[in-house]
Order: sequence, then structure tokens, then C-alpha cells
Amino acid sequence: MDNDLWLAAPCATIEIWNDESGGLRWQANPAALEWGRSAELLDSDWRAIAERLIAAQRPDAGSEGVLAAPSLRWNSVRTAGGWVVWLRPEVSVDPEPWRNTADKLELVQRFGRLCLWERDLRSGEGRWDAHTYRLFGFEPGDVTPDFDSAATRIHPDDRDRVRREYERFMQEPGWHGSRYRLSLPDGSLRHVHALLEVRAGGDGRPQSVIGAMVDDTEGVTRRLAQEAMNAKFEKALNLAKVSVWHIDAGGDRIVFNDVGQELIGLDRAPEGVELERVRAMAHPDDLGAILRAADEAMQRPGVVDVEARYRNPDGSYHHLLTRRVVERDADGRAIGLMGIALDQTAQIAERERARALARHIELVTEAARVGVWSVDTVHDSVEWNAEMLRIYGLAPGSPAPSLKRWIGEMVHPDDRRALVTERRQAAEAGQLDFEFDFRIVRPGGELRWVTCRSRRELREGGELVVGIHLDVTEQTLQRQHVEQALRDRESAQRANIAKSEFLARISHELRTPLNAVLGFAQLLEHGDAANRLTALQLERVAHIRSAGEHLMALIGEVLDLSAIEAGNLAVGREPVSVDAVLGDVASWLAPLAAGSRVAVHVERSDAWVLADAQRLRQILVNLATDAVRYAQAGGTVWLAAHSGEQAGAAGWFVCVRDDGRGLTATEREHLADSFARLESERNATQRKEQKEPMEYKEPAIGLTIVRRLAELMGGRVDVVGAEGPGSEFRVWLPACPAPHAAARHGGEEGSQSPRLSILYIEDNPVNVLLVKELVAMRPGVALACCVDGVSGVERVLAERPDVVLVDMQLPDIDGYEVIKRLRARPGPAGSSIIALSANGMSDDIARAKAAGFDDYWTKPIDFRRFLAGLDALVAAKESELQ
Repeated sequence: MDNDLWLAAPCATIEIWNDESGGLRWQANPAALEWGRSAELLDSDWRAIAERLIAAQRPDAGSEGVLAAPSLRWNSVRTAGGWVVWLRPEVSVDPEPWRNTADKLELVQRFGRLCLWERDLRSGEGRWDAHTYRLFGFEPGDVTPDFDSAATRIHPDDRDRVRREYERFMQEPGWHGSRYRLSLPDGSLRHVHALLEVRAGGDGRPQSVIGAMVDDTEGVTRRLAQEAMNAKFEKALNLAKVSVWHIDAGGDRIVFNDVGQELIGLDRAPEGVELERVRAMAHPDDLGAILRAADEAMQRPGVVDVEARYRNPDGSYHHLLTRRVVERDADGRAIGLMGIALDQTAQIAERERARALARHIELVTEAARVGVWSVDTVHDSVEWNAEMLRIYGLAPGSPAPSLKRWIGEMVHPDDRRALVTERRQAAEAGQLDFEFDFRIVRPGGELRWVTCRSRRELREGGELVVGIHLDVTEQTLQRQHVEQALRDRESAQRANIAKSEFLARISHELRTPLNAVLGFAQLLEHGDAANRLTALQLERVAHIRSAGEHLMALIGEVLDLSAIEAGNLAVGREPVSVDAVLGDVASWLAPLAAGSRVAVHVERSDAWVLADAQRLRQILVNLATDAVRYAQAGGTVWLAAHSGEQAGAAGWFVCVRDDGRGLTATEREHLADSFARLESERNATQRKEQKEPMEYKEPAIGLTIVRRLAELMGGRVDVVGAEGPGSEFRVWLPACPAPHAAARHGGEEGSQSPRLSILYIEDNPVNVLLVKELVAMRPGVALACCVDGVSGVERVLAERPDVVLVDMQLPDIDGYEVIKRLRARPGPAGSSIIALSANGMSDDIARAKAAGFDDYWTKPIDFRRFLAGLDALVAAKESELQ
């Protein structure tokens, strides 16, 4: 028997059963309780009714009968544990009470949606009350509809089942029940709960049936809605992965929903799982917290939370957040615990990863010395990391300063306004990123430079700004030093350029008059027989020439030293015959050696070195000149070369040795000093004894140039010999194979040559006169002159001379414009164009050759070199003609 049916029935109904101890128990439905109150029945009356009813029951089937007091009829049906008895009070003979009872039954049927019907199974006759007709949608008539007619209103999906059930019920006397739907003509759908009793006749076979039907549409609709709501709720819980659980008052089992079963990793168990089995899956360190949470929830109202770990089948653990609350009955007694559980494994793992990442970032920022800060204007809060505190000189753990104190007290006053202004302008322009460099003042007054980079995020009521600080004090100071160094370098470059320009100007201004002095001095010494000077006059001219040459040498050394220091001296690297250079040096030294009564010996060696021939001659002339000057009368100077290695590289030592008094240890140390004076102590003593004026030689600029030139050619200079007679200077240079003999062939000074035409472009008449005198020494050479650049270019283009000598300082256009115009025209393609200038700086020489000059000769003119140059030009032309 369905408890819902008899409890909800509008008819008085009572359930009777014996408990486990054999005691009588009963329960009346609301309709019976209402009838009992109207009949003024006490609990003892109900017990008496129950005792009489249970005594009247047949053990194997339902029964019916009549009670005397109170007067009522009853029908019973057997249940699993007892009987359900329908009570029908006897009808009174008093017409008024009957009408009252009939009216009450009508009300019960109407408002309780109860329909009554009966049928004689043997005759087929039946009777429906009005409510049954209304329920099935039929009009009341003389003939009660049979089952087939009534079945047309049963929902098609339920019809066959109900038919089979009806046929089965009609074969079995007793109480039966069924539920089905009615589909009415108006399209409505009704849910029916039917209860019927099949009664047997005297022969024991079914004879009649009496039934009651309850229109349960509203209840079913509510139940279906509730079930749908429950299904949605269950689906939501499943989607949200929320475990729902319940522990009964006994506390020995726990029931989970599907999500809970999945979380604990156990098979589905509708009756629940042993509580101890579930708790055994908890992490040992968390079990105490779980038990305390259960006790706390049972003792007080409200929700109790606890986080705990539960073991997975693979031995790992997942984290659950469990929430529990106590269940109580109407009397307030605790009857169980219910709660939910949320799987927090992923969230906790993410939280741990976030913590680890935050720690890593913290370590990185500490290692990289990055200060991290944030300003929340909504909550007026400032956050600093430890590095920010260090940058600003605050103690570790100090609270971050307010924004007002930060800007107003810690930013340098001279940078404060700019910082605030730039920040405000960036915000007004809608820029989210901001960067600024400024100074801060530490508590002790120390200034530090910081770079600030930040980004702001707009929020309701304000903004959140996050940023970093980098202490760039050292970098800033270094940058300032670099900037100052660059400024100093630019200043030095400007000064060097100015110095070079000054030296070039001084060189030109000095060389121009010296050209005339030396040139005419040499002309006087080489005069013809008719105008030959006396011996005394020649001696005086020699002094003039010697003084001019000495001054010329000083000018050249100063210019060379300046070029070396500026890194502008061009040095070639090509095969050079040491014997040829030594021969040139010996020839150049001959007059000086003869005047000093010093012999010069050259030892031939057929040595070839990789060097610049001109610079090697300059080195050896410098060393040999000093050797001759410091040698005593009657002494000897040796020039020689012998092979030797330096750092494993093959090379030649080109040596200059004398047999003089030698160098002291102090003097050898001073050789490293660019301006050391090498004064002979012996000569100084002699002069002092002879009461002659002390004569100091010029600073040893030449030795500095010698050393630097040798280094530029990949060599070095050493001095050999201890204190005592004689000194030897050795110039080591890398060796190279001797070139082919044909490549070394050249003309000899004074050789006869075919006629050579020269055009000299020069505005200084003294220089013109000097060149004319020199060219006159070579009868085969013809010389023509022009006094300005424009006429000179026109004449070169018209006459096409073999050689064009161009002074670089002309009254109209300079030598560079001359070469530009000549090289732009096809006329002088066969001419050798040579610059002849008093500008002897290496930059001037390099610039002229880069502009297109074939060679560069300097003033004052050295007769031997000038004539040798003419002879070389004549030899070249002779070679072309052959």
C-alpha cells in the first residue's frame, strides 16, 4: 500500500501494525483525526478501535465489518507490516444528521478531488458518482461507461499498461492501486491515483469491485516541478563539481551525491559509505581537524569549514574544502550532519605556483636590484618591496611612506616639479606608461639617481599605478664621465686640429725663408770660378748653411713628433735595401763628418727589410748625426747590419756605432725620456776647465721620433754597451726577401738624360730664382714658370710639359684646385704633377697624394734630393722612350 495514498485520502483511514516487541502501533490520517475530533474520541478510544480492528483481521487477506461503538463500517487491506483500514461511519436514521454527513462527504469529494465508483463483475453493471464523470470528461447518463469506454480517455502511453493491470486486478480479490494519466477532449492532462478493492462472492471468486480515484494533477505537477528543479540543482552541482554529503544521527555512514562519490574515488553506494572508511582516506595530519570540525558543528549552529587532503587511488592527495552544518528535528535535537565539499586541488596548486612565482620574482628583483612599488589611489595605499627600501636608504621592514611624503620629502627638490609636471601631462594625454629619471635624497643626505618606469590602470574612483625603480647612480656617473670624456676628446680634437693648422702655418712660414737661406747658401758654395768665394767666405757661408740645416731639422722633427702623437704619420711597409739606405746616410754625413774629423765606415751586408725607406733614412741620419757630434776628433762611426731574431721573427739589426766615451747608466735611463738632455759630462768638464761657455744640445726629440718610427714599422730600437768607450744603437726591423733585380734598377745622380720639360707654377720670385739655379745644373732640362694657378693650368693644357711643379700656396687658386682642374682635362695625362710646398706636415703630404699629385717635395729645397728627383724623372722618361 502506498503511504501517500492513504495518508492523503479524504476518507478516514488508519494503519495498524505490531512492532518488533509485539506491541500494538497505529497511525491515523488527517481525515480520520478530523472525524475523531468530531466524534470526541480519546486516545484510549483509538486504541480500543485499533485492538478490535486488528483482532477482526484475517491473517491472509483483507477484511470488512461493522463496529458497534462508535458505529462505523470498515474495510481493510493487507500491507507488508500490518493493515490499512478504511473507516465509514454508519448512517444515522435521523435525516438531518445524514444530510449533514452527505454534505460533508460532498465537500470532501469536491475539494479533495475524490471520485467513487463500483461495478458488479458478474453482471457488468456499475455506478459512477458525479465526480468520476467530471474527472473523465463524460456527461452523466443512465448507463455507466464500461472499462473500454473509460479507457479511451487514458493517455495513449499509459493505456496498455493500465489495461493489463485492470485485467490482473479483476482476478485477485483485495486492494490494488495504480497511477496513470488522462488525456481529456479539451486538451488538458490529468494525473490520477486509483485505489480499488476487488471483493469475492460466496464461492470465493471475484464478484464486485469498489474504487476511489484521486485527481492528483496538482500534486504530480508540483512533484514533477520539484523533481525538475532538483534535477537542475543536481546538474548545477555536478557542473560546479560540488560534492553534497549527509551523515545520519547514528554517525556510521555518509551518503554522497555523484560528484562526492567521484571525489572520494569509491563506487556508487546509494545506502552510503562507512564513515570510518572515508576518514581513513584523509591525510593523517588533517584527520584531527576533520574530527574537531564535526564535533564543533554538532555543538553549535552555523557553518564549520575545514581544508583537508584525501588520498587518491594512486597514492597522491587532493585538497577538499568541506563545509558542514547540523540538522535538527522539531524539538531541536541533532539528527545528523549535512554539508558540501569543493575540490580545491587545482586552486591550491595554482596558489602555490603563484606563491612560488611571486617568490621567484622577489628573488629576481632582489638579485637584479629592482625596486617594485604600487600606489592605489582608491584606498590611498602605497606598497614597496625590500629593494625599494634599500634604494631609498630605509631600514628593512620599514613601512612604505605615503605618496605625499614620498614625493614631497624624498625626491630631490630640483627634480620634484619636473617629475610631477611630466606625470600629470602624461596622464592628461592618456598615456598609461610613464618613464622618468630623477634624483632622490636618502635620510643621511646622500643623493642617488633612479630610473622610474610605471604603468597605471584606471579604476572606479581612482587608479592603480605599479612601477619599478632602478638605482642608476653608478651608470649615470659613468655616463657623465663618458660624456665629459667625449667633450674633452672633442676639445682635444679641436685643439689638435688647431695645433696642426698652427704647425702647418708655422712650418710654411719658416720653411719659405729657410728655402731661400739654404738655397742661396748652397749656390754660393757651388759658385762658378769667376765668382768663387774666398776660404773665409766659404767658411762663413758654411756656418749659415749649417745653422739653416739645423733649424730645418728641428722644424722637421717637431712636425714629425706632432704627427706621430696625433696618429697621423703615414708609414709605408715595402722591401728596402739596407745597403742603399746606409750609402745615402754616409753621403749625407760626409760634410759633417769631415768638419768634425770623424771617419764614417759602411759595412755592406745585402740586407733587405720591410720598412719605409724615407723613414729608415730619417732614423739612421738622426742616430748617425748624434754619433758624429758626440765622437771625438779622429774617431770613427760605423754603419752596418747583421741578422737577428726578435720574439721568434727573423730580421736585421741596422747598427750605428761609435768609439766615443760611451753613455753613463743615468744617460741610458734618460733615453726613455722624450726630452732628456744627453750632455757629455766629459765635454762639459773640458769646457769648464777651458772656461768656454756651456753649450747644451737640443732636447732629444730626435730619439723619441726614432723610437716611434721604428715601432710604426714593426721594429724597435735598443742601445748596447756598458759604461765605457763606445756606444751602439741597434734598429731591428723584420726581414723580407730581396725583390727582382729589375725592380731595383734606377737612374744614378748626374747621369745624362734626354731633354725634360718642366713647368713651375710659383708666385714667390725668390723660390723661382732658386729653382732656376738648380735646374741650370742639369743642361738637359728646360724650365718654364707661371706666377698663378689659372695661367699655369692653361699653359699646362696647351704645352703638355713632362713635369709640373705646383706650389700649394698661390695667389688666385691653391694647389688642390690646380690638380683638380688638370686631372679633369685629358691634356696633361702624360705629365708628372708634383707638389712643391713649405707645408711639410704628414697630413699635408697624404692629402696632396690623395688629391692626385704624383709626389710631394718639401721646402726648403735640399739640393741633392731635388737634383736626385730630377734625375729620377729623366730616367723614367728615358725608360719610356726605349
